[in-house]
Amino acid sequence: MRCRSSGLTQLDLLASICLIAIFLGLLIPAINSSKGPARTNQCATNMRNVALAAIEHDSSKGSFPAYIQDFGTYQGQGIDPSDPTNLGVPDHKKIGTWAVAILPWLDGQPTYEHWTQDRYPILVADPNNPPALGTTTGLAGHGFHTLASPNFAIFQCVNNPARDSKSGRNSMIYNNGMAWPSSLISFANAEGVSNGVGNNKYNVTSVNRTTGKGFHASERPNTTLKDFKDGQSCTILFSENIQALPWHRAGLIDGRDLILQSPNDQDIVFGVTTPKFLAARYIHGMVWHYEDAEYANAKLAKQWNKLGTVKSAFPAGVAAVHRINGCIKGDKNSLFSLRIRNANSAVHLARPSSAHNQGVNTALADGSTRFVHENVDYRVFQALMTPNGKASSVPYSKFVLPPKFRF
Repeated sequence: MRCRSSGLTQLDLLASICLIAIFLGLLIPAINSSKGPARTNQCATNMRNVALAAIEHDSSKGSFPAYIQDFGTYQGQGIDPSDPTNLGVPDHKKIGTWAVAILPWLDGQPTYEHWTQDRYPILVADPNNPPALGTTTGLAGHGFHTLASPNFAIFQCVNNPARDSKSGRNSMIYNNGMAWPSSLISFANAEGVSNGVGNNKYNVTSVNRTTGKGFHASERPNTTLKDFKDGQSCTILFSENIQALPWHRAGLIDGRDLILQSPNDQDIVFGVTTPKFLAARYIHGMVWHYEDAEYANAKLAKQWNKLGTVKSAFPAGVAAVHRINGCIKGDKNSLFSLRIRNANSAVHLARPSSAHNQGVNTALADGSTRFVHENVDYRVFQALMTPNGKASSVPYSKFVLPPKFRF
């Protein structure tokens, strides 16, 4: 009787295990499929909070943050009160990004103070022999102190598979307007307030060795909400980008690029004619290019933007990599393998991209968010990027944003 009873129990147990396995096999795909929308929504929430922080910056400071700006100077005689093991730090400028500027509204006040108070350095004394708390390496740059480059969850999309950096992880990008350099337009005009939001507020081309002061050139006027002539709900502030580099790194720079050359110096040379500095516009920014899908349409020959000249400036065709989720030669698999290695690759990868299905999250200047499809017309993308499309440098300035994109 015991053997018979035991046999029945084992069969029942085996059947139960099979049923559970079948049930889990049916349930797990449903659970995984539900993670996609949840992650997309979490990313949108993060981006909305980043946009609201930028709007608060405008309300408090009188303008939107620059994509690159001066946060002060460290001249602390080499003493780091935040890390006693970091001794002998050289004097340096704190050239930072839009992300630094909005930290006070993102619960990042301690890190913001690290950047803005002159007693704290953002560099380490010796990157090759780092202090106890560590230093940045790789894509985060060489020689930044980890206290100046922590990981903030709000700057990251939970769906982004790129985890190349140990410090300052980031997948948020700022609307930096028209791509430059360009033979069609000057840097100052490319940065016009009608072309985008983020501007360059530290473009020092030389330093006077007598006074120690730098010569500032082509630094764009402040952008405020009053400049959004197309409406705050029709202009993108932020999007996401798989290739974006760490939020603290202004360009493809290392810590040594910020060191003052002389005790008399008040500035460092940090000009856009230097590729690794120019890259600050692209490594955590997005731009639009002077391109149009109808570039070969003879009927539009006289209607292209003149860009301040007598003759119309003909656009190029829209490069596939410049579109949302753009890839090299249309290879979708390359979307996750593409990496910014230099200023040349940076300008081409400065477009919205994501691991979400068929599009990207964007945050607008009114604090709302919108999911934009990757196949959106490039003129629509240009219109959403330009605060004042009619006065902007887009190829076809007569284009009117369709009603479905007016919020």
